[in-house]
Amino acid sequence: MKALFQIRPDFLTNPAGDSIQMVYTKKYLSSLGVEVDISTVFSQNYKGYDLVHLFNLTRVVETYAYSYRAYEQGIPIVLSTIYWDNSNYYMNNDLPDWKRKAWHQQNMLRRIVLSKASILLPNSQSEAEEIMKNFDTEKPYHVVPNCVDRRFSQGDRNRFFQEYGFADFALCVGRISPRKNQLALIEALKDTGIKLVLIGPVNDREYGERCNKAGKENVVFIPGQSSAQLRDSYAAAAIHVLPSWFETPGLSNLEAAAAGCSIATTKYGCTEEYFGKLACYCLPDDIDSIRHSVLQGLENKNGEKLQKHILSNYTWERAAQETLKAYQKVLGQ
Repeated sequence: MKALFQIRPDFLTNPAGDSIQMVYTKKYLSSLGVEVDISTVFSQNYKGYDLVHLFNLTRVVETYAYSYRAYEQGIPIVLSTIYWDNSNYYMNNDLPDWKRKAWHQQNMLRRIVLSKASILLPNSQSEAEEIMKNFDTEKPYHVVPNCVDRRFSQGDRNRFFQEYGFADFALCVGRISPRKNQLALIEALKDTGIKLVLIGPVNDREYGERCNKAGKENVVFIPGQSSAQLRDSYAAAAIHVLPSWFETPGLSNLEAAAAGCSIATTKYGCTEEYFGKLACYCLPDDIDSIRHSVLQGLENKNGEKLQKHILSNYTWERAAQETLKAYQKVLGQ
């Protein structure tokens, strides 16, 4: 079987969940005997491939262009949707009006992409239901969970301590942006005595400046880390907090859980489908709710149980196996 992966052209220079999902899916599909190539070419010739696998219905413009070309050439289209409705986020945040309008206008492109796909690969059952509801479609789908590299269970907290001089802190890994909601997290932990570490590039400069001003002495900002450094950071943390406006379920949540961290995260998205009663949940627009979820997570200390749960159910080997099942459905094998 030979598959072509197509993704946004900046997947390497601007890495995010979709690019990580694609890279690891390719790696483990190859170990199952599937030959996989990657292309960011819009004028792609699909001759010689059994199917094309597209990624991301949220950032849809490039996905639309790929799907249009593939459909013209009659090749089966597999779509990793990576989608959640952004409407609530845009409605409750002071963002440029053009962003909100663009989101709703691009729903037309999303409908077209969905109509051309042979099968959808949502990361959860709740994501599938969100798509069916919002776009009134009954397209076939096969759930392929978001997953984690087992190496995130092998971090060294001592290496982090030697470099920074502290441990057992609250950690939030993700780009600094309104959707990730770090400013509310800073406010929630103010006067609690809990040290907060934020790791990630600044995605919104003005928002980053507001976070920096609010953080003062009890917040440590680390612009970015290698995968190996991140593993040590997770190992040194007591809890990972992601109070975003939605997560599906957040790769950094999975990485932190694999490392043995307790988890406090948003209720919005598919987080509860992954973590169940082993995580604590918050409302992103409620400072008290965020603070309570962190304090409860630190008290419950479910890190070890959650680690076993994630490493048993959400590794990239499983994602590749489920992806191959979807391919076989499409190709009638």
